[in-house]
Amino acid sequence: MKKVNHFVNSKKNENIDLKNDLVYNYPDIVKFIKLNNISDNFFIKNYQKFYDFYVIKSNPQVFNIRPYLDFSNDRLEIKYEESEQTKLLRESRKFKNRVKTEYISKGVLKATFKNISENSNKINLATNLVEIADLVLSSKETKGIYIYGKTGIGKTYLMGSLYNYLKFKGKEPAIIFLPEFVRKLKSEISTGNFNNLIEQIREQEILIIDDLGSETSTEFVRDEILLPIINYRSDEKLLTFFTSNLGIKELSEFLANTKNEKDDTKSMRILRRILDLADPVLLD
Repeated sequence: MKKVNHFVNSKKNENIDLKNDLVYNYPDIVKFIKLNNISDNFFIKNYQKFYDFYVIKSNPQVFNIRPYLDFSNDRLEIKYEESEQTKLLRESRKFKNRVKTEYISKGVLKATFKNISENSNKINLATNLVEIADLVLSSKETKGIYIYGKTGIGKTYLMGSLYNYLKFKGKEPAIIFLPEFVRKLKSEISTGNFNNLIEQIREQEILIIDDLGSETSTEFVRDEILLPIINYRSDEKLLTFFTSNLGIKELSEFLANTKNEKDDTKSMRILRRILDLADPVLLD
């Protein structure tokens, strides 16, 4: 408790005027004394502990803990609980860490660059990804990559390898299989957790979005899921990688043509943001 020791000055328990003493008359301590039938003599003998409690309790902006007094077997102790703010922060961090890999196949998380097949295009792309990762690890600004190509060519495996490379170096990205993430989001609309999930994903320091363009094309998915995530990451210049079966022109058509409308303006808005975040590279 360095903060406490630094903040709290030692108090001598001699010659205490209980009637006018701030600690003795502090409401929480008054309640505690009455509840436990604490004698004045016991209070004076344990004045330093009461004083420490008073200082911590009356300065919540300094100490992110909630102290409480415990009296048992004629002994007084100060114990601590998390403040609501600290608890929320801890839960938020825990949730952010959990969502990093919740929406991706566990098999992808075992991928490594060591197992990349001897395909010159794939090796070149893997080298490029490692170079980008090393720039990130050196705290240098860089763009991500939008990898596109036919199904089964190895796009997701490359991104799994990137995930593991960065995680091994101490900077774990979030990686989501977009269709699964969309499905989960839709199921959370009625629970009120929809916006929270969007925020947790869009604010990740490094994000890998796998299989963009394979989700069902609707205005809702485009405008309420993709747009908020892509916009935020573009504005904040957060490193983002994509995989897709669709080239840029095909993706533009996919985003424009939903079940109920064709909207080239919204499609181009998202596309420009994607290109701000990542350079397209064909994997064949």
